[in-house]
Amino acid sequence: MATFLFNPEGAVIKNFLSKKAVFSYETLLLFFIIWYLFTIITYGTAVPAGLFLPGILIGCALGRVLGLFIENYIVQEIHPSTYAIIGAAAVLAGYSRLSFSLAVIMLETTENVNLFLPIIFALFVSTTTGSIFNDSLYVNAIKSKKFPFLSEKVPMCNELITAEQIMTMPVTSFYYIEKVETIIKSLENSKFDGFPIRNSNGQCIGLIARHHLMVILDNIEEIIKKTAKGGSKGKKIKASEYNPLESSINSSRTEDT
Repeated sequence: MATFLFNPEGAVIKNFLSKKAVFSYETLLLFFIIWYLFTIITYGTAVPAGLFLPGILIGCALGRVLGLFIENYIVQEIHPSTYAIIGAAAVLAGYSRLSFSLAVIMLETTENVNLFLPIIFALFVSTTTGSIFNDSLYVNAIKSKKFPFLSEKVPMCNELITAEQIMTMPVTSFYYIEKVETIIKSLENSKFDGFPIRNSNGQCIGLIARHHLMVILDNIEEIIKKTAKGGSKGKKIKASEYNPLESSINSSRTEDT
């Protein structure tokens, strides 16, 4: 037990993965309880304890217990260290929901390609079982901190809602070639952050942000001057011929000079 508690985490993991090391049920279960309790207590606090290495240690302990049980009562010609590796991968996948990336990490750690299929199977079972009951530990942490988070799945209450039901009618849009007066009126009379762009047939061909329109209007005189210098005076300017981001950068450069 002293080997587990008074050595660095890396040395403890090496002992778990060693084929020559021998541990008892009592030592492994006591180590599991201690690390599990300390991980729960330190999680979420301002202590650099981490979750990755504790997850490996907890999984190695549980895997060793299972391997020791199989060796004593089912099949004697096995190595409990193999189950320690699989247990570590299963525990990490259970709370983090990592899949193939975790399998690659564990394979690089052990340098044993023969464990690829057992690790993949353990990850699949662990991730599937965990997803049935709750979200990953990191997703729950984001929710507890009330950070904005876009879930992968659509909530059940929103599955039958269409875009038409949440849109504001009528839709404010612009044609591919539009008058400046029309754009200014639309910006003043609405608070939308984006406006659809339509072609001559009324089909939507794109979307322009409110910020881009504001930049274009702020630099409209400069655009007209550049157009006149280019020999296309009197020609209508298309939205695709102007880059508002580039214009804003150029205008800031002229102000600095």
